[in-house]
Amino acid sequence: MSKRKAEAAANEAADLQAGEMPAGPSRLDDLIGLSLRRAESVASEELAAQLNAHDSTPTRMMALMIVAERPGLKLVDLARALGIARSGAVVLVDELENRGQVKRRPMPGDRRAHSLVATPRGLKALEKLVDVAKASDDKVFEVLGPRDRQTLLKLLSKIAPLPAA
Repeated sequence: MSKRKAEAAANEAADLQAGEMPAGPSRLDDLIGLSLRRAESVASEELAAQLNAHDSTPTRMMALMIVAERPGLKLVDLARALGIARSGAVVLVDELENRGQVKRRPMPGDRRAHSLVATPRGLKALEKLVDVAKASDDKVFEVLGPRDRQTLLKLLSKIAPLPAA
């Protein structure tokens, strides 16, 4: 082995020990689930940072959006739509209610159940949060053209469709 090749191999080994990925294709590129996880991590971190500047979180925003789009939704249905436990949805709705963004209303015919509705304050906050989320998407997904973005959204909705209203 030439001295130059030996130095290159030693440098590559040192880089790998330092946690850097080797140049070239990776088996990760062939695994859809892990690729989605990497993309989701980038998008989530950016969105969380942007929403944090507006005193919100991605989960809180999603909950507010779901309630705004489906007035009268039951708490259990919100939990299902978010993919969280009912107890987690209770805490989330408590937060939104304390912020004046959501109200619980009694369900007709069931004194124990409540329906959820977004308040005018919640709807106003949601407008701003949607703008923030769109700007975050623009930043993260700027490498995709409009057509690719629409294709990606369609494909993702096939994998994880929103529950029916």
